Amino acid sequence: MRGMMHDLRNLSCVLLGILSAATCSGAPSELPIDKGRREINGTELYVKQMGAGDPIVVVHGGPVLEHGYLLPHLAPLADSYELVFYDQRLSGRSAPTVDPSTVRIAAFVDDIESLRVSLELGRIHLMAHSWGGLLAINYALEHGGNLRSLILLDSMPASSEFWQQEEALLAERITAEDGVRRQEIMGTDAFANREPSAIEELLRLSFRPQFHDPERLADLDLYVPDDYSQRSEQFGAIMVDLTSFDLHERLAEVSVPTLILYGADEPAVELGGKALHDSMPGSRLTLIPEAGHFPFVEQPVAFHEAVRGFLSEIR
Repeated sequence: MRGMMHDLRNLSCVLLGILSAATCSGAPSELPIDKGRREINGTELYVKQMGAGDPIVVVHGGPVLEHGYLLPHLAPLADSYELVFYDQRLSGRSAPTVDPSTVRIAAFVDDIESLRVSLELGRIHLMAHSWGGLLAINYALEHGGNLRSLILLDSMPASSEFWQQEEALLAERITAEDGVRRQEIMGTDAFANREPSAIEELLRLSFRPQFHDPERLADLDLYVPDDYSQRSEQFGAIMVDLTSFDLHERLAEVSVPTLILYGADEPAVELGGKALHDSMPGSRLTLIPEAGHFPFVEQPVAFHEAVRGFLSEIR
C-alpha cells in the first residue's frame, strides 16, 4: 500500500506489495466460488465470486499481492450482495507476466471494465482499498454510467502531491527499533535471494505504523508468491503514471453515490481524504475511530455498520 508504493519509488529495495488479513468472525459459512484464472483484457486474472444480489466488485490494495486479505473481512456482505474478488494484473495468482506497455493505470482500469462485461454484471458497486482506490477513481471518471456506487476504503489520494505528503507522515511513525530490524532483514541472504519469508517479514514492518494498535499486526496473513520480486520489478513501469498526477479538477464529474471511509488514525484524513471529499459533491466521509489503514481488521463492527448503512440507502 502506501509503504509499498514508497518502496516502488526505490526499486533497489524491490518491495512493492502490501496486504492480506486474517479471518473475520461472522463470515458466512459458504465458501467462495473459485473461478481460477480468466482471460481478461489480454491477460489472465484470478477471479472469485460469492453470494447473490447486486454485484460488488472489490479492488484490492498493494499492488502485486492479492484479494485474499480482504475476502474474510468482506465476506459477511455476501448475505445480501454478490461479491466479485479478483487479483490485478501481475498480482497474486493472476498471470505472472504481461506486456510491459500495459503496466499503466489505463490498462488496470480497462481490466475492471472487461471483468464487468465478461461476468455480465451490469451496473456494479465498486469497492476499493488503498492503491485500489486510485484505480476505482479513474474507473468512475471513465465508466461512471456502469456504477451503482463507489466505496473508497483508505484510498490512495488523487494527486501525487498528497501521496508524497502522506508517505512522509507515515515515515515519521517508524520506530528506531523497526528501522534497525528493516536494515537487518535487507542484509540477509534470504532477502538477497528474494525468499518469500524475508519479503513477508519486511512487509509486516511496513504495516506496523499503519495500525492504531500495532498488536493487530499479528492478524495479517500475507500471501507472498515465490515470484513476488519478478512481479514487482515489472510493476515498476507504472511509475510513468505515478510520478506526477492530479485528478481533483475532474472529481466533480463523479456523480454516483460515493462513500469515502478511513480509519481515523490515517494521515490521509486531513490530506488526500479531505481533498477527495471536498472535490466530490455529495460524497460521504466516514471515519472509523481507533483504526488505521485496515479498519475492517481493527473495527469490523463499525466498518460493516458504515458500509451496510451506505449501501442500504442506495437500495
